[in-house]
Amino acid sequence: MPRDARQISLLKAIGALFFGAAIGFIGVVLHNAFEPIGILLALLTTAIGINFAGQLFGSQKYKLITAIAWLAVVLRAGTYGASDEILIISNLYGNVFLLGGLLVAFIAVIKKR
Repeated sequence: MPRDARQISLLKAIGALFFGAAIGFIGVVLHNAFEPIGILLALLTTAIGINFAGQLFGSQKYKLITAIAWLAVVLRAGTYGASDEILIISNLYGNVFLLGGLLVAFIAVIKKR
């Protein structure tokens, strides 16, 4: 692989990481914001965002990188911080977001198109 192609591939991977982190942040904010609709918007954002990452960066491996970054943000938001704050609490919406979002992310990664 030429040097320029490796640099472009690295930039795409970094872009996929930031894109997945942004999708995770949006999902964390939305899932509990508008109670009946927010969880649906968060899951829809996850599915569309990961699929879009595959189209934007041109490969399925970038969908996986995006999903891993999404998972890292969501898991961090679901654990206690330094001041005992938590962003994803263990209510119905939090549990559905964690488990449903992981399922949606997995399906989006293994889907070819």
